[in-house]
Amino acid sequence: MLLATINLTYKYMKRHFIILIILHLCVTGYGQSISQLGSWNNNANFVIKYYQNKVITSTTSGIQFIDVSNPLSPNPTASIGNPGSFPMAIEIDGNYAYFGGGMTDYFMIADISNINFPVQVGINTAIYGTANQIAISGNYAFMATNTDTLYSIDISNKTNPIVIGKIYLGSFPGGIAIQGNNVYVGTSAGLKVINVSIPSNPNIITTFGSGYSKIAPDFVNQRLFVAKGSGFDAISIANPTSPSGIFMGIGGGSGGDICYWNNYVFQNGSGNVSAFQVNSTSASYLGSFNSTFTGQVNGIAAKDSVFYVTTVNNLHVLKLGTSINTGINEEYPNSVNIFPNPVVDYMTIEFQNSANNTKIEITDINGRIIKSVKNFGDSISIDMKEEHSGVYFVNIHQENSNTRKIILKN
Repeated sequence: MLLATINLTYKYMKRHFIILIILHLCVTGYGQSISQLGSWNNNANFVIKYYQNKVITSTTSGIQFIDVSNPLSPNPTASIGNPGSFPMAIEIDGNYAYFGGGMTDYFMIADISNINFPVQVGINTAIYGTANQIAISGNYAFMATNTDTLYSIDISNKTNPIVIGKIYLGSFPGGIAIQGNNVYVGTSAGLKVINVSIPSNPNIITTFGSGYSKIAPDFVNQRLFVAKGSGFDAISIANPTSPSGIFMGIGGGSGGDICYWNNYVFQNGSGNVSAFQVNSTSASYLGSFNSTFTGQVNGIAAKDSVFYVTTVNNLHVLKLGTSINTGINEEYPNSVNIFPNPVVDYMTIEFQNSANNTKIEITDINGRIIKSVKNFGDSISIDMKEEHSGVYFVNIHQENSNTRKIILKN
């Protein structure tokens, strides 16, 4: 059983905000790469978004706002009634949340400036079909539905959203993202790039690949992670008129809803969720989780290394960890700081108490020792520049204790 305690310490050093992630592990058997922190039981949970320590999720009994500031005990704090049926698309932009209907056709806007008292402010029912994902850009919303149509909606007046344009895509759309004047739609016939410089007159520029659905954007690196029947494709959009494939992510039977966080991709399967670490050229499958899931797995959202998965019976709060099989009891007397985490070039290890007779071994996820040091003072700097991106273990051996900590290398 894996017992994890997360101790987050914040420091300012040379004007840089450093997050020190210290994971203390006490392991007696096999630990999963993904573990559950908490859950909220409710019949029928569908799409999901994270916002200000809240998870917004659609259910048959209304749109629920779940406080996840304590990940061990998710707690509903507010709700909005469903206008006919539960939404199947949610997007958040500033003080507003946008919802697209499931079995009832609508586009709805809610004011969430007071997150504990959300209020429906506008709705348009001139929409046909079940919505999938929504993308917002300024005064316009773009929403694709299962009628193979992309809608352009003027949202400048939040109380009166107006459909101003639409385009028939010719294939089933599952996901959508927008950057600049280009909307990207994952469809069964491929990734469609649509110019919306004139929102009332969208035009398809090009189509890439095939068999796509949900989209998780990484606009910082000019790429999209697009779900397909098995896993996902990473697609470069550096040139929007000519998207190109970068690599594929395959593993764990994934292929459903997808989200991206800080070089990690989380993706649902039919009955599980899988985690991948990604870099500029490849994806590494880290593991899957399904031990507490019952029924269909629907939506996913992430905040830091904690992420949230909806099933037809529960909202699950999960944590990305590592797979370990060891009998080491990692209670220890010395307080140890390791920073920065993730590490890019050099990693510093500081001991608040004496580090005499201490040996440090750094191993990769396969157990291979990549660094070994001893006979140092109360701190040491270790060069990690040449190591590959991934998960590593810092094993600290002292006279009366053994400590294992996790670091991430970018």
